[in-house]
Amino acid sequence: MPGSHLIVSAAIIFNDTRDRILITQRPPGGLHGKHWEFPGGKLETGESPESCLVREIREELGVSLSHLVPYRTVNHVYPAFHLTLHSFTALIESGTPQPLACLDLKWVSLDALSHYSFPEADNAIIEQLLKDFLPEPLSWPVSDILDLHTFSPKDISPLLEDYLRLCRDAGFKQIRIIHGKGTGTLKRRVQGILKRSPWVRRFYDAPETAGGWGATVVELTHTR
Repeated sequence: MPGSHLIVSAAIIFNDTRDRILITQRPPGGLHGKHWEFPGGKLETGESPESCLVREIREELGVSLSHLVPYRTVNHVYPAFHLTLHSFTALIESGTPQPLACLDLKWVSLDALSHYSFPEADNAIIEQLLKDFLPEPLSWPVSDILDLHTFSPKDISPLLEDYLRLCRDAGFKQIRIIHGKGTGTLKRRVQGILKRSPWVRRFYDAPETAGGWGATVVELTHTR
């Protein structure tokens, strides 16, 4: 059995639109050299997991964090030591991340995390993230109207991207997305996704008889 117990904190840092997570690459050498990980580090004497994380992220990335929420604690036994990993979801309060004490950093989508090599303890966090934050696949017959009021805000981006592709594959030439009027935040998010989609030829506000400013009409293209 390993003789030492290492306690560390790690940050699952989301971007402002909650569709990307910041990961960092470890320096070469050591047990997990050049592996990717959630940024953080070891607790010093007298530190709480939260205060450790705030300090480590400032030293490693040059940013301050906000909205720290305890996520999952992982215990993993490596050949030389026993690791306890406290993870927290967080946002960046100020600063732009810089690789001050890591080899590299990247903003990646949840479904792209599997493309990178992580230590075993981090992989346990990734498994939980995929369960908690990725939406279930679309499982109903696709129609030419999508009402977003029935979905959680965290699911909107991947769900809408899948919906556009499925509508294109189903042969729809025009669809309507209902996002509501509200403050316009959801509308801007939806139209930002439409601008990037290879399946969209053009889009515009729906006429008043079909939802007006609370809905967007989308014309699909059938060439990528």
